[in-house]
Amino acid sequence: MTCMGLRHTILCAIVVAAVGLSARATPEPNPIPSAWELSLEPSLPMRINVDGRDYWYMLYTVTNNTGQDIDFLPEIVRVNEIDTELPEEKVSQQPTAAPTVTVDPAIVGVSARVYQAIAQRHAKTHPFLVTPVQAIGRLLQGRDNARSSVAVFPALDPRVSNFTFYFGGLSGEKIIRPNPAYDATKAASRGGQSNGHGGDDESNPKLFVLRKTLAIPYTLPGDVRTRANAQPVLGRMTWVMR
Repeated sequence: MTCMGLRHTILCAIVVAAVGLSARATPEPNPIPSAWELSLEPSLPMRINVDGRDYWYMLYTVTNNTGQDIDFLPEIVRVNEIDTELPEEKVSQQPTAAPTVTVDPAIVGVSARVYQAIAQRHAKTHPFLVTPVQAIGRLLQGRDNARSSVAVFPALDPRVSNFTFYFGGLSGEKIIRPNPAYDATKAASRGGQSNGHGGDDESNPKLFVLRKTLAIPYTLPGDVRTRANAQPVLGRMTWVMR
């Protein structure tokens, strides 16, 4: 093979590899917003105990500066990373002790007692707080129409070292992608036509709809003995397609 032919072969291989990686890469939001986008002011996550049960919650205020009225349909989940204190060589011997990830959707139908306890605690700073259910709906434009509510979650496992809130419903940007695992011999489910996290059947979606979502990551310093009182440390908030 000539030098020119070898160079051409190597170049083609690099291009093919790059295309393959690009096709498999996780889609990212446009660097310049391509659709309406609401403004969010989240609080640091906090703990509260109501009737002997522990909860985590995050207050937030959402403002519509898009130039048009928007249907605000928030979808908030907490993704938890459970750590392990075992050495790497012992994790294989105890699979149940391996690092794991769990997901907690925000409690939309939070009990009145839990909501009232949170509202009373923050009455001075958030006098117009509404329940998670009341937060859903048409959001008018401008700061005077901003809406404040709360996302409530179950208590954290003390082994959790990192967790991330994924806040959906803040942007109209979305991407539709084919499901590589779709089985054409079976009936297509409708789960992929929603946001992929709802209650629809998602066993065999033909397509996935990925929506621009705000990721709010936190680290809980310490270990299982001290994290119950540790203050979460905010990382860098980023937009992702989810």
